[in-house]
Amino acid sequence: MATTNLTFVQALKGGFIAGIIAAGLNNIWALIAQALGVTIPAGFVFPVTVSSIFPLVIGAVIYFLLVRFASKGKIIWIIISVGLTVLSFVPVFNTPQLPDGTVLDRTFPLLVGPMHVISGFLAVWAIPKFSK
Repeated sequence: MATTNLTFVQALKGGFIAGIIAAGLNNIWALIAQALGVTIPAGFVFPVTVSSIFPLVIGAVIYFLLVRFASKGKIIWIIISVGLTVLSFVPVFNTPQLPDGTVLDRTFPLLVGPMHVISGFLAVWAIPKFSK
């Protein structure tokens, strides 16, 4: 049973807007972190941009399904988003190197930790806000 009039296109629009905002904020944070002395891996802008947009677009699809077909879809969405944001910190503190073999230094958590918070917050707040 449908619980809302939310369309798939509206949800995708919300995910893209949230993803673009996340990409912008995360790249700005990378510049700020670099000014604070954090080591930025080479070619970091592209992976940050893609990793900011793609999960939020996929999240928008999940948000659509939950809100459209579950009686408490928005609450379930918030719980899932917060839970996945918390889980996303496991590799932040436990990854010794990037997939390309780049060894990470002790400043890596300061670089990517706030990025996970930014994207998680935008999943909870911006996807529902811009999906209207």
